[in-house]
Amino acid sequence: MSISSLLFGNNGKEKETTFLQSRAPVRSVPGYLQPIVQQKICGNHAFLEAGNGKPVIFCHGLFGGIFNIDKVCEKIAENYRFIMPYLPMYDMPLLDCTVKKLGDYLYTFINDLQLTEAVVIGSSMGGGTALYYAGHTGNKLKGLVLCGSSGLSSIPLSKGYFRRKDYSFVKEATQDIFYDRSIPPDEMVQDVFSAIQSTEIVLRSIRMTKSATRQQMENELPGIHVPAMLVWGKQDPITPVKIAPRFQELLPDAELHIVDHCGHVPTQEKPWHFLEYFFDFMKKINY
Repeated sequence: MSISSLLFGNNGKEKETTFLQSRAPVRSVPGYLQPIVQQKICGNHAFLEAGNGKPVIFCHGLFGGIFNIDKVCEKIAENYRFIMPYLPMYDMPLLDCTVKKLGDYLYTFINDLQLTEAVVIGSSMGGGTALYYAGHTGNKLKGLVLCGSSGLSSIPLSKGYFRRKDYSFVKEATQDIFYDRSIPPDEMVQDVFSAIQSTEIVLRSIRMTKSATRQQMENELPGIHVPAMLVWGKQDPITPVKIAPRFQELLPDAELHIVDHCGHVPTQEKPWHFLEYFFDFMKKINY
């Protein structure tokens, strides 16, 4: 019996579908991952999970999802309990649409799952989410991995909003975040296109983007005393690579890897480079 059935009884499937539509409009799972990835709903949390062992949590960015980390998820799940919460970017009250609120949500999520430790991977706005979580007293972090993170730069509004009814234009906007424009699969583009047909989702996404631009954490980063690894695409068009050394300078214990021929999502565009760095980092922090 699924967790949702236990929570909702005979109406479990219907309520699960409604909840996922609002919480996770970008939620397709690649076919080859479906045998190992479980979709779970528990209380106010929806998440994907694969593998067993010590938890590794992936925080996606705006319109991000499992596609951003599919190959990485498969390898991590061989050694760890991989968890990807669907962050409430699209269904929280409009006035609460800030990256800081996402950090508060991550704190609640980890506590509600009763995790006593975790390594968190944060991509883009998910990195900003992880940074706010790291600032919480009593966080459970053993390590922090940031990829193209918000927190020190402005974030441009997606050009896809301006012609959101035009599938080809949205596809181009999705491709823009990658160095290799052939990277995003059709399923990922379709998820993004479908999501931004909702005015409510677009409004929340714009507020989230503006919040990420306001998230300037020069004063907070020196207080994050947890081992950190930074992985940046050299051709990142969203959070330019020039800010990566500033993150390394401000975080007390951080290493930096810059990946050439790579855009905003190293976990998706250069997964084997990322995995090499990741497993070396796990050894260094004895996790």
